[in-house]
Amino acid sequence: MKRFIFLIFASILLSIGLIGCQSGDNTLKMDKEITKVSISKSNGFGQINPEFFAEYDDEKTIKALRSIFSNMVKEQMEVSMAEPEFDVNVKFKDGSEQGFHLWIGEKGQRSTLMEIENTNTIYTVSEEMTNMLLDLILALVDEGN
Repeated sequence: MKRFIFLIFASILLSIGLIGCQSGDNTLKMDKEITKVSISKSNGFGQINPEFFAEYDDEKTIKALRSIFSNMVKEQMEVSMAEPEFDVNVKFKDGSEQGFHLWIGEKGQRSTLMEIENTNTIYTVSEEMTNMLLDLILALVDEGN
């Protein structure tokens, strides 16, 4: 009987460990130090529009954007998206870059990002983080029109 209880307990611990490993895989890992984030209106999938209307390199904005990126949640679904609204280019201290397409929600809605190189996976951004994105991006878009 003790052996049976031990096996059940061990199975539960193993299950908890596996669930923990899986949930860690549902966020985008950005382990490098971000030095600049640039945003442009998108011209479509697979590339970044280099005509940026906003570039952020100040510590306060980078910290806010890093918070958004680190809280994105990977969605497990078949992806069929409309053309992206914006492109986001992230530059790192080591000189490397990572590009995203962005579909921004309205206040109180989620937003969606997709890596330029991986159009089969999307990441969602919470309603709170969407509000931060709206504050950063849409004011600049309106100024440019």
